[in-house]
Parts: sequence; structure tokens; C-alpha cells
Amino acid sequence: MKDIAETPQVALTCGLAPDGGTAILSRHVEWPWSLPRGFRRGGLTGALTVLPQCAGAALLPGDHWRHAVTVKAGAGVDLISAGALMIHADRKRGREGRSDWDLVAEAGAILRHMPDPNVLMPGARMRQRITLTLAPGARAVLFDGFCRQFAAPDLGGWWQSDMIVSDAANKVILRERQHVTEADLIAFATLPGGTTAFGTVILLGDAPFPDGPLDLPDAYAAAGQTRGNTGQVIRIAAKTGGALDRAFRQIRAALT
Repeated sequence: MKDIAETPQVALTCGLAPDGGTAILSRHVEWPWSLPRGFRRGGLTGALTVLPQCAGAALLPGDHWRHAVTVKAGAGVDLISAGALMIHADRKRGREGRSDWDLVAEAGAILRHMPDPNVLMPGARMRQRITLTLAPGARAVLFDGFCRQFAAPDLGGWWQSDMIVSDAANKVILRERQHVTEADLIAFATLPGGTTAFGTVILLGDAPFPDGPLDLPDAYAAAGQTRGNTGQVIRIAAKTGGALDRAFRQIRAALT
């Protein structure tokens, strides 16, 4: 990470292989992660799909995950997950789990980070930071979503996300900061519509959806331009975590 001294547990560099398709050029993977070889769902000219897999599919209190992914010029990568990530709670000491992503898309590259929503256990505390460096002509898609595991009293949990997008000269072109407490989520669930899951999709270098409401089952969603017209942002409030997951999948399918 740019501001973290420790070595990332997952560090990938992807670029064009001799056959013209995108491939993993270098990798560094440590516990609790494993990484199968990427696969080309769209053939030689399509994006390389990469699926990092976490042992236990859970972020534990006190964990600090660090990931670094670089997509070289002209290459295309889809980062997806094998399912929802469970965020565990520390009832005694109140420790938080942290997950940081340092993403780089070089000139003309396409980087799509499209994980499933995070699931917060009652009392869970999660802090994440996503940084993206976007070179001229590069495009990116960033998914970010969460829900509570089940209805329960307020146990002091919270969720915080800080997303920073910079250009190649390190000038910040977009900053997205969100914070919500467990008490907030309980209150939202009691409002008309009963929304319990929330998601954001940011599309940079492209605006493929019409501005305004989107037709997503069991979810309220709308698309609009980002500040500076660098792309598009979609906000989603869903009735359940499953509905948010389906909304993410519907958006993902529309992008492929």
C-alpha cells in the first residue's frame, strides 16, 4: 500500500502476454489468501478474470489485509469474489478488521473490482481503504457494498469506507467516504421500504447507464454523474443482502 510499510498479502501485476491476451505477470500471495490461475471468459481479447480466495471467507477482528493490484497498459482484469465476505465481531475488546486495496490501472487498461457485498456480524467493526491510480485512457469499475448478518440489537458495530481515485500525477480526482454505525442500520431498517443493505458502484472513464432510477428487483437504485464528470456512480439501497447481491450481479452482467 502507498501508506503502509508492510508487504501486501496479495500483490498482482497483470499485463499483455505474448499471445496478446491478459495474463498474470507476477504474483505474491500469503496466508490467508490463495490464488488460482486467472481465466479468460471472453476469449483472447477479453478481460482476465481473477478470483482471490480467502481461507474461511472471513475478516477477523484485528486482521489487517493489504492488497495491491496493477494492470499494465492495454490489459484488462476483472477481480471478483467467490461469495460474500463475513466480517466477525470482537465482543470483548471491540477490535476492528481492516481491508486495504491499492489499485493501479495504466494507460488504456481496464480494471474492474467487483466483489460481493460484505456481511457484518452483529457488533462487527470494519474499516476499509481503496486507492485507485487511473492513467490517461484507463477505465475502472469499483463495487462496494455491505449488510448486517441478521437483525439484532445494537452492539456498537460500525462500517467505514474511504475510496480515493487519483490521476497519474497523483492529483485526487474523486474521493468517496462513507461511515455508518450499527444503530444507523437498525434505524434504516424501520423506515418505509425496510432497507437493510447498501451498495455503491463507481464507473470511471465510462457512463454506460442512463442517469436516474434503475430497474433492480427489491432495491432502490439510481445512477448519476460523478463530480467533474469523470464517470458515473450508482447508489443502491436494498431490502436484503440477497437483493443487493442480485443487484450487483445484474449490473455486472450489463457491463460484460
